[in-house]
Amino acid sequence: MTYYAFDICSGYWGWLAQAAIDGKVASIAPVKRELRQKDDQVRNWIDMHGSDIFLPDDAAITESMATVANWATSNSFTSAAINDFLSKADSYLVAYAIHGGHQIVTLETSAPGATNRIKIPDAATAQGIGSITPFEMLRQNGVRL
Repeated sequence: MTYYAFDICSGYWGWLAQAAIDGKVASIAPVKRELRQKDDQVRNWIDMHGSDIFLPDDAAITESMATVANWATSNSFTSAAINDFLSKADSYLVAYAIHGGHQIVTLETSAPGATNRIKIPDAATAQGIGSITPFEMLRQNGVRL
């Protein structure tokens, strides 16, 4: 919440809700589940707008998940890094992006060669998926807050 605190960036949250309704942005159920475990304001926002932004679980990503898991396990990542990545929403984001041909919006930065953590941009790049920062997403959509 550092960048998007509700008390100073309410316009961001308003834009995000409307962009979801307009079909410009989406997230996935595994992200929703992780976010609902955290900050009360985020959980409240999700309760109000979640049906518009979060795609439901989709069994159609099974093949994409296998691709992501195979990539993770066939590289030089530690077992802990692989287990962490595959047990969280990060791997599902990459699988959904593969399945739907989407780019991923993340604040994570690439760390090629790292073995102790799998970063979303690196996993996405390995699968031919682009990733951008939230700031780039806002610029691409002409958002002014």
